[in-house]
Amino acid sequence: MQEILLHKYEVCSLIGSGGMGKVYLARDLNLDRPVVLKESRTEFLLAEIELLKELEHPGLPGIYDCFRQEESTFLVMEYIEGMSLRQYLERYKRVPEAQALKWTGELCSILSYLHSRHPAVIYRDLKPENIMIRQDGRLKLIDFGGALRCEKGSADRELCVGTAGYSPPEQWQNARGDVTWDVYGLGAVLHEMLTGANPAHPPCERRPVGEYDRSLPAALDKVIRKCTAPESGGRYQSVEELWRELEGIGAANPFLRGLYLCRQILILLCSGITAFCFIRPLLRGIPEEQFPFPYLERPLFSLMFTLLMYLVLSGRRKNKQYLLRQEKNIWLTRKPFSGLLSVLLSLTAGLLLFPTLCANTASACAEEEGTALWVEMRDDQGRKLLLKNDAVYATDTSVRFELPAKRLPCQGLDVRIVAVGEDGNVYNSRVFRIRVRED
Repeated sequence: MQEILLHKYEVCSLIGSGGMGKVYLARDLNLDRPVVLKESRTEFLLAEIELLKELEHPGLPGIYDCFRQEESTFLVMEYIEGMSLRQYLERYKRVPEAQALKWTGELCSILSYLHSRHPAVIYRDLKPENIMIRQDGRLKLIDFGGALRCEKGSADRELCVGTAGYSPPEQWQNARGDVTWDVYGLGAVLHEMLTGANPAHPPCERRPVGEYDRSLPAALDKVIRKCTAPESGGRYQSVEELWRELEGIGAANPFLRGLYLCRQILILLCSGITAFCFIRPLLRGIPEEQFPFPYLERPLFSLMFTLLMYLVLSGRRKNKQYLLRQEKNIWLTRKPFSGLLSVLLSLTAGLLLFPTLCANTASACAEEEGTALWVEMRDDQGRKLLLKNDAVYATDTSVRFELPAKRLPCQGLDVRIVAVGEDGNVYNSRVFRIRVRED
């Protein structure tokens, strides 16, 4: 049988625990609804109760009840159905840019409400674990155990509260609150949403978002750097100021994203033309005297043009780092080449080796020794046959010979086919007179 508290709250399961207490999922037996029970034996829960009962905002959890039983104090709160932002990041790795900006706006609204109280309420512990995503996609901020009333000239709580990577340096040295502490935490959360990089995990550094995704605008780096400036005076002095900056980025972003998409399409088009120039002659058949040139002239020109277009359109800034990948919290080495460049180089190497690897009797050809006349022989299916001394070709229908006009030694030529049978007899055809037509 489950434990029942105050004759009305049935404890179902333990949600989490920490140094300040435990959190349970319970059911209100009178109203038949799920609730959250927060248990603590410290004064921090009493301070949280005093704080939350004065707050009312759609982005904050509702308070239903509080009571004492034995030596513990219990706070009964709204149960938020959904997942935490931490669970979302563990499942999906990153948050799409548009959604990240939308959620940042919601967090700005919640924090603006807290900072506008008299005295201001400093949350102090903004991190993905304390941000809940409801089923309708909107956010709620939970766990106000570390929140601090910011009154001038006083520090009503001597304990420093926060999380490494999400809290500014001075928060660990000063108990007096500052709204820029929450601005710092919001910048850290925005960076993690866009990149998936947890600042509390090794290498414990915050790299520019462009190194994780080239499509992200550089203006976001500027905003995040200002939010997480080491000195309080270098940050945005309010979340309203921060949100005005982000709104400007959001308004310009559709144009930048469209420009990026057009750039990618153009590069892919050039790459497709390059691949076509490589592959089409291979499918039609390449005489040996045309390999490697003039066969490679057009493909190599197209390849160089594609690489030039990529370097110009990629717009790589000076000292810009290459894209990094993170896999199971192990940082990999920088990639010396971009993905597109690696693909193009691999394609070039493969196509250069293609004629050697595919030299067989069904597709290869060879020049005739001792003469400048080029002759190709094909079977009844149009496939080239290898011209070789003393070679034997079995066919049920016919074999045809082709004389490329560009390879004729002069403008005219008389041709007679001379064949020696297995019985030693010589068979001569009539003379064929060939003239090259002048366009």
